[in-house]
Amino acid sequence: MRLIYWLLAGPLMAVAALFAISNLAVVEIGLWPLPFRIGVPVYLVALGGLAIGFLAGGFVAWFGAGRARARARAAERAVRRRDIEIEDLRRRASRAEREAVAAKTPQQGAEPSKGLPAPVQAGAAPQ
Repeated sequence: MRLIYWLLAGPLMAVAALFAISNLAVVEIGLWPLPFRIGVPVYLVALGGLAIGFLAGGFVAWFGAGRARARARAAERAVRRRDIEIEDLRRRASRAEREAVAAKTPQQGAEPSKGLPAPVQAGAAPQ
């Protein structure tokens, strides 16, 4: 990714530098109702206009994507809530499983229940 960046950005920076070196002449810039005038090199006028346009476009794109970012944040919060709920349900299921296994296994020292038949050993013939 960094290589692609430099393959694209490097030549653009070189062109901008060559443009700046080639256009050193000074032009006067003024805003009509104001009496002020300022002398600025041509390359600053051109590259400054490009920079202002770039920043304005970035701001418009960022502002336009605000709803998408809000939806993404809401979806992320929902996923976090669901992850917490899933983890809680897993803990409950694990606890219920342990309780079910504990209820099925006889306690040490306790006699087997008289109402149930004795368990059959594997390989033994039923009585």
